[in-house]
Amino acid sequence: MFRSFDETLDNWNKIKTVRDFKAWQSDPMHNIQEFLDKTRNPSKASFWKAAEINLPDEFLLILTEPDIKHDELSSINRPPSEIKLSEKHNFTTGYNRHKADGLFKDIAKALGFGDDATIYINNQEPGNLVFRHMDYLGCYTDEQDGFLDLEYDKANKQPKGMKDVWRCFVALDDWHPGQIFSFEPYFWTHWKRGDVVFFDWRNTPHSTANCGIHDRPILKITGMIQNDDYVLLARDDGLIASIDL
Repeated sequence: MFRSFDETLDNWNKIKTVRDFKAWQSDPMHNIQEFLDKTRNPSKASFWKAAEINLPDEFLLILTEPDIKHDELSSINRPPSEIKLSEKHNFTTGYNRHKADGLFKDIAKALGFGDDATIYINNQEPGNLVFRHMDYLGCYTDEQDGFLDLEYDKANKQPKGMKDVWRCFVALDDWHPGQIFSFEPYFWTHWKRGDVVFFDWRNTPHSTANCGIHDRPILKITGMIQNDDYVLLARDDGLIASIDL
């Protein structure tokens, strides 16, 4: 079904540019998830609450038609190898993905993300799940101009010489019983609307399931942060920022 791990590693070692990485990622014979899992540093697996966004009292989440539906497999957010793997084990996307603008862009800016950030609402309805996986920010890379010919940093899994790329999740509703969010080997639970968590996406397998009876809407933001001191202070010292819009 896939090339051997050693063959995939050999091709990985040949990557020089972001364009090379995209070609490697797009090869349906590379088991990307196996590769990422075997080459990660488990000691760095982590997630942490970094901030609380003070959403307006009148905030009401109204979702438009999703661009990716929970019961499909889309090449927009999955490379061919992951589609093959998902089909083999009967996985689907597991959530409805909605484009986010307006207030949600304001949230990203308040958290320090720049205009390059990608912002989506992932709404997981009851009875859905997302398979255990590792991130490598293919969707974020696809939406950037001028990335393809940059040198690829294989240790950081992003263009070389740039500020760190962060990914965070912002809770758009309180946690409800039966909602499961795993940042292996830990679990995020009992969140409140406006809670912001970051995780070491380079080293942390994660998965989600909604075994409850309420939707689980999460805002996912990916990009570079001009001043990420608050993220590091939360990770290293447990100091949580309070942020107004």
